[in-house]
Amino acid sequence: MGITVEITKTLHSSFVILLTLFFGTSMLVMTPKPVNAQGKELSERGKAADTNKDGLIQENEARGPLAANFDDMDCDKNGGLDGAEISGFFSGSGCPKEQPAAASTTTLAKSKFPPLSERSKASDTNKDGLIQESEARGPLAANFDDMDCDKNGGLDGAEIKGFFSGSGCPEKAIKDPDKLKTAKKITSQGKKPAPRGRPPQAVKLGDVVSKLSSETYQIVGRVVALQSGVLSARISGTINLVSVAVGERVKKGSMVATLAAGRLIIERKRAAALLNRQNAVLRVQKTALKNAKREFSRMESLLKSAAFSRARFEDLEGLVSEKTAQVLEKNAQVAEALASLERIDIDIRDATIRAPFEGIIIQKHVEVGTYVNTGAPIVTLINDRLLEIEIDVPSARINALKTNTLASVILDDGDRISAVVRAIIPREDLRTRTRPVRLRPKVKPTTKPLADNQAVLVELSLTSDRPVLTVSKDAVIRRANGNVVYVVKGATASMRSVRIGRGIGDRFQILSGLKAGEKVVVRGNERLGGGGEVRVVR
Repeated sequence: MGITVEITKTLHSSFVILLTLFFGTSMLVMTPKPVNAQGKELSERGKAADTNKDGLIQENEARGPLAANFDDMDCDKNGGLDGAEISGFFSGSGCPKEQPAAASTTTLAKSKFPPLSERSKASDTNKDGLIQESEARGPLAANFDDMDCDKNGGLDGAEIKGFFSGSGCPEKAIKDPDKLKTAKKITSQGKKPAPRGRPPQAVKLGDVVSKLSSETYQIVGRVVALQSGVLSARISGTINLVSVAVGERVKKGSMVATLAAGRLIIERKRAAALLNRQNAVLRVQKTALKNAKREFSRMESLLKSAAFSRARFEDLEGLVSEKTAQVLEKNAQVAEALASLERIDIDIRDATIRAPFEGIIIQKHVEVGTYVNTGAPIVTLINDRLLEIEIDVPSARINALKTNTLASVILDDGDRISAVVRAIIPREDLRTRTRPVRLRPKVKPTTKPLADNQAVLVELSLTSDRPVLTVSKDAVIRRANGNVVYVVKGATASMRSVRIGRGIGDRFQILSGLKAGEKVVVRGNERLGGGGEVRVVR
């Protein structure tokens, strides 16, 4: 079949094929011309896609090229495609010069409404320039009737702005014909139509309070052992015996392991023999010194007699000095031999490794036959009956904490034990701005066993040393540019920026922006917008 298609624009071949398959060849044989009232009717093929039989193809009914180009083809933006729009698109003539009379009244009137803000446009799902009640969310839905000043079933930009700014309804908000006549009648009588303002919002108030704060502050802590460490070998040698197992409780002084001491015992015997020999020589030298001193004394007594010999006297004097030096030297050698023997005795004693305190073996590092050097780890021991709790308290709260303060410690099973603050360590972590605090549990270890590094929740009772300005947490509204509250004077609420500090129970500390005694909104503040008249409820 020969078909001549006259178009002003070149269409992609794929669109022609799809159009032929969807609407048949009758839609392709056309000459561009202005679309008239009859041109809006769908073709027989198009009517097959019009499932709701309203004479238009909505976006959810469109298929193929209609779905792909729906926004470009919907010239009157009424959410549906008529015959003229489809014909104009595929013929290349574009949108009809005159909008079809079937365009919705809402669409035609759209330009008359004050525009929505960019944020409000996101709620306008049908793109008619108004937010219908079905589209409203949050405060728009809660206050829809009050905001819909012209009662046309939709909210425009002026109505939304007037509500949240507190200025009320726009002066030109009456769009209903009957209301328009009433407005004209009032104007003709010389009276100016008064704009309808937003009614006072029902709110509940709270006080800004300045007083000494007392709060229960919870912080995660950990159990730390006061005695724990690795028992190491004091000498090198081969492990001869390990007498404990992991998890076993040992008493102070109990044997944990032994090293082979055979060589040490032999060295001790040798050192003992050397000491005995040195002592024997020392005894001989002491006897010789004693004899030399006796001969020297006898010669000295003959000093004034004819039997005195100067030469013999001097020889004996030198002999006494020599024997004295020999005795001193031998004394030093004896002391050296004795020290060597004592050192070997210490090594033999160190070959047996004993527990320095009571505790539990939590790790075993060696087995029998292992050769270890001096300082090598043998076992790890921890005293599970001498424990404390450590917490890191923010420096901003440390002044409210004192030593000997009672605290409550919550364990994993929910049980509570008492503890007392033993010390506040004067060292601050630059990264976290916290200081370590040590607490001593007031419970017997056998009654409630604790474990090293066990996590616990500590409750501290903190009392400030000076008055603190606070406000209910419900009064504070967090916004991108900061925190605000609504301060009420008389029957008017005004928005005020505040700087908040730490939380104290159900209240916030106020660092700036409020004064003690002021009234703030704690209920209904989410509907106040920029402020306005309020009605206080109890």
